Amino acid sequence: MVAPGVRVIAGTARGRRLVVPKGDTVRPTKDRVKAAMFSALTARDLLIDAVVLDLYAGSGALGVEALSRGAASVTFVDSAAAATQAITDNVTRCGFGDRSEIIRRDARTFLASARTTFDLAFVDPPYDLSDEALRPVVDRLAADLIPGGLVVLERGVRAEPVEPAGWRESWRRTFGDTLVVFLTSSS
Repeated sequence: MVAPGVRVIAGTARGRRLVVPKGDTVRPTKDRVKAAMFSALTARDLLIDAVVLDLYAGSGALGVEALSRGAASVTFVDSAAAATQAITDNVTRCGFGDRSEIIRRDARTFLASARTTFDLAFVDPPYDLSDEALRPVVDRLAADLIPGGLVVLERGVRAEPVEPAGWRESWRRTFGDTLVVFLTSSS
């Protein structure tokens, strides 16, 4: 179902409406949060030609936004069939199928077998995912996939960011009930 208000906000697919999986399991990132997040990424020159990972992708709105703004490719990972179908619909409707890989798998399982190095990773798990469940995902991502890269972590405002050893916060903003943190390697 195309959701009112969920759209690509800038770039080559600007204004395109996005499909959101039915049910209450997906919480698309609000436009004002996406605008601030992508403004900060653009200011750091992190989008053009970037190889991007969108974990817990849901509708794929973050990865699609990155593609629209010049990312080279995005790997979308979500464990729900409805989510991967919505992502497929969205990348097709925006013309990004050739720059997208859509994987239906649990984040931990995907990371255990991933062989690609990513420049940028969006990690937007369900707000009720515990720190204990998220920590191994972020640690594995930091250790194995993005040396010198950036993790964009979106959580509920009451949660603390799960920060891997040797990483630091380089940007933090709150938007209502949403917390967005950029994590970068200290080395």
